[in-house]
Amino acid sequence: MPEEIPGSIPRDALAFFRAKDLRVGFDAADVAPEEHAHAFTVAKAVKLDVLDDIRASLDEALAEGQTFRDFARAVKPRLQAKGWWGIQEEIDPVSGERREVQLGSPRRLKTIYRANMRSARAAGQWARIERHRDTHPYLLYELGPSREHRDEHVRWAGTLLPVDHPWWEAHMPPNGYGCKCRVRAVSRGEAERLQRNGIQDPRAAQEIDPQTGLPTGRRVGERVAVRTEAPEVQPVNYTNRRTGEVRRVDAGLHPSWASNPGRQRAAILRRELTQRLAMADGQTARAAARQVVDSPILDRWLMDAQGELPGGVLSRDILEAVGGGSSLVRLGRDLVEQAPAAAILRELPALLEGAELIRRDDGRLLGFRRQGAGWLRAVLALGDDRAWRVQSLERVSEGAHAEALKRGQRIREGT
Repeated sequence: MPEEIPGSIPRDALAFFRAKDLRVGFDAADVAPEEHAHAFTVAKAVKLDVLDDIRASLDEALAEGQTFRDFARAVKPRLQAKGWWGIQEEIDPVSGERREVQLGSPRRLKTIYRANMRSARAAGQWARIERHRDTHPYLLYELGPSREHRDEHVRWAGTLLPVDHPWWEAHMPPNGYGCKCRVRAVSRGEAERLQRNGIQDPRAAQEIDPQTGLPTGRRVGERVAVRTEAPEVQPVNYTNRRTGEVRRVDAGLHPSWASNPGRQRAAILRRELTQRLAMADGQTARAAARQVVDSPILDRWLMDAQGELPGGVLSRDILEAVGGGSSLVRLGRDLVEQAPAAAILRELPALLEGAELIRRDDGRLLGFRRQGAGWLRAVLALGDDRAWRVQSLERVSEGAHAEALKRGQRIREGT
């Protein structure tokens, strides 16, 4: 069978791979599935130098569009030189037992190469999907060119759902080892045509290329209707043989692939940004928070509230008066559930800098800024992690301001 030739790798896919931290693990089950979105790991590679060699070779393969043969030719001598090859005895760090385990082999290298290539491509594709969701707001699930497909994946083929539908959180391909399923971004006009005309029956036989003898991915047969509702979930239990943890996933999903790495990566990047700003000086954090809420980052977060964003900064003297571990004020999922408009949220940094601040008996902090005949009010709460988060941001009446003054303590006059 011909080699799998990756071709040129999109910048988003390479960035996803390069942003991963190293994570050692004796067994694949030692690393939680959601960790794979931000951690590079290879089972039995319990030494960082071995893991780093594998990642460096994969990085080169991804960046240069190398075939598996190129990748294996480069990495095999390095791993052999460090003793990570063949069947050897290793101590299991969980049980303390000495076990005979398979380290490096051509088959393992192929699994490592294909799994990382496909997950990086999927994450890169999701970044592009997010950027173009205004013009292509739907995704169509399609089968890939494999000779055989899992029955569940055949059932999912032809599913047409909005980009922000929760089904894509777990079912963004690939959905298992060796899975070559894919999604295609679809415009509103094409979505209407697909609903009118349907698609080729995914259960029909595939065309075979007469020159290569391989399936082309094109189907021969009748057209069938697309599915505009999420397929019914058929949950099954997977028990982690190492920890005993039971994970419930949809049938047809392998638990290691039951996630959307691109979407998870967005949440991780937002969290890392917020954490860095929480440790920055007030001037830097204030400027960065303004830039974030004035940018498309805020709009994308409102559509897909994964992770937190910086929303503004409390002055040092206010923080000393009300307590808290950081002057950075965060935007979280609780706020998004109230569906505030982006335009209102963009007023938050200025409100925090010059608002009249009132502390309530329950510890919450109210910020008021005059707007016409009423007020713009922010409600902040201190979390268990000693971080301030915005609970609500809305326009209120003169009466709401008067009631807050009556029931709370003013700790700063508005400017």
